[in-house]
Amino acid sequence: MTESLARETRIDWRTITALNTVSTLSQIGQFGIGFVVLPLWVSQHGLNAAQLGLFAAAEWAGMLLGMAVAPRLNVLLGHRRVITAGLLASIVGLALMPSSGWPVWVPAAALIGLGMGLRWLGLEPWLYHIAPNDARGRLVGFHETLISIAPILAPVLVRWAGISGEAPFVLGIGFTGLALVPLLWARPAPAEPEALPSHGPEQDRAHRAILAMGVTIALIGGLTEAAYSGLFPIFGAGRQLDAEQMVTLLSAFGLGGLLLQYGIGWLADHRGLRFAALANAGLTALVALIAALPLGYLGLAVAVFVLGGTITAYLTLAIIAATQAGDGDLSLNIRRISMTYTAASVAGPLVAGAAMKNLASEALIWLVAALALGLCGYLLARSGRRVAPFERG
Repeated sequence: MTESLARETRIDWRTITALNTVSTLSQIGQFGIGFVVLPLWVSQHGLNAAQLGLFAAAEWAGMLLGMAVAPRLNVLLGHRRVITAGLLASIVGLALMPSSGWPVWVPAAALIGLGMGLRWLGLEPWLYHIAPNDARGRLVGFHETLISIAPILAPVLVRWAGISGEAPFVLGIGFTGLALVPLLWARPAPAEPEALPSHGPEQDRAHRAILAMGVTIALIGGLTEAAYSGLFPIFGAGRQLDAEQMVTLLSAFGLGGLLLQYGIGWLADHRGLRFAALANAGLTALVALIAALPLGYLGLAVAVFVLGGTITAYLTLAIIAATQAGDGDLSLNIRRISMTYTAASVAGPLVAGAAMKNLASEALIWLVAALALGLCGYLLARSGRRVAPFERG
């Protein structure tokens, strides 16, 4: 009892709270404004599907670069400075856009993404290293829920402030800059923990299998979410939706992402990671096929809400896989999942943009369904293998 209390008192709740606050605020500015709202803003300024795909891809490419260099910078400079550099990079990218135009928006988008990548890989390993081992899974779920606020709140704020002028950039810079304040409250990051020794070849194989499944889910998730969020304005225009209706649908997408994550986590805990991933991919495919029908606005809003939950859940499931795929390799596993997701996100808008330009705006929703069905096929192919105990909740 005394030892347990001593361990509990050593948990740095102050830094955990500070880092969660940093992540929530910066996610609103960097992702909610930068990745969700800005594609709609630039589409209102004359970009076609191919240009919009390039803009979205530049954001994800910048993010990938940030994630690639962040681990080394964490060692050289420390997590706090890397996070600070990431926030400032995104602020510069946001500040460049309203006073410039195409093609300057492409490097500005890359700067926004670079900043998000630095912040992500500077913050999450720090946060999860100081988390108590017996509560790490819950902390991952709580953190993912907090950052899911961004794609809900950002469109709501922009709808209130106005989409056509400089208001989105004022909001983005404001939230990203505000994240610097709680960062000052966090205590210094601890040294990186050493990886625990191997527990034997069978468990190592099971861990590698879980990580491979997580990487595959992250690959499909990155392709899907980046294509959907980056090219949704073109899809909406094809359905004769105005800017206000599209902002409302983006809020519905974000609300689904917020409200449905606990359910997918519960399913993974009780029925296993593979079952939860198969159910999620199957539901994504079904709802995407329904959304391809000529639905009214309310029906489309319901479909977008559900897709917000299932598409967002791809990353949640991939991170759950990272936490199950090894005892001492959490930072490395999160890095692999994150970089796979981000690399796929670079390709997603380019593929969707080309398909929509050469076929029709409806190609976006068919791509979402096809990717989900491909993941279902992969997971069903794995179902014939013996289920390792580590894959069960």
